[in-house]
Amino acid sequence: MKTLIIEDEEQSISALKAEIQLHCESLEIVGVAKTVKDGISKIKSLQPELVFLDIQLSDGLGFEILSASQESHFKVIFTTAYSQYAIKAIKFSALDYLLKPIDSEELVQAVTKAMKSDQQEESTKMDTFLLNQNETTARKRIALQTQEGISVFEIDSILKCSAESNYTSVYFTNGKKILFSKTLKDFEDLLCTSGFERIHHSHIINLNHLTSFVNKEGGYVVLSDKSTVPVSQRKKANLMAALSNLS
Repeated sequence: MKTLIIEDEEQSISALKAEIQLHCESLEIVGVAKTVKDGISKIKSLQPELVFLDIQLSDGLGFEILSASQESHFKVIFTTAYSQYAIKAIKFSALDYLLKPIDSEELVQAVTKAMKSDQQEESTKMDTFLLNQNETTARKRIALQTQEGISVFEIDSILKCSAESNYTSVYFTNGKKILFSKTLKDFEDLLCTSGFERIHHSHIINLNHLTSFVNKEGGYVVLSDKSTVPVSQRKKANLMAALSNLS
């Protein structure tokens, strides 16, 4: 795969190049860009198939390069020093990222995944990512792997998530229920800073769809579809705190 590195730190460039040459023989590094402007230019001229994209560049954000390069078709692996906000945005879109300093095993996994992935699915992930940059939390979309491929859902269309062993059933406002091969912890990490609350060992709810909390029979909530979800004693204080923040 023709590969472009977009990174503004010389040390990081050298380290990534060395790791690629050592562990990823299937990649051909065709160029390096250090700024947003140069990145946009090199994507246009070199037409890479894979781009390693640093999130924070000296003249702006790597995201700006993606917005300006929507006509080009390439796969992306983000590289970043830890940034909770940026990583959350990337995970919502099911895109791949590597934390600096880059681990060789994680690099190989990300490259293998990129080589196997379908370009149409990658474009769907990218569109989701770019759309989310300008949306409010309620309008944000999440890209999830289903049996048919990558599907995109509006965050606020999710009512609740319930654990099914190492899988999770997700219930939607249109009455659909889909089983995903992610744990409830995976969904908690994705959703619980976006208006969702884990109220039980086995359940996460969308607070936007909570209509009432009933403090009897151990405590339970009623959602907008009239379904009820139990609240564990351990999670009740967190739920009360989340509800007080909504008011």
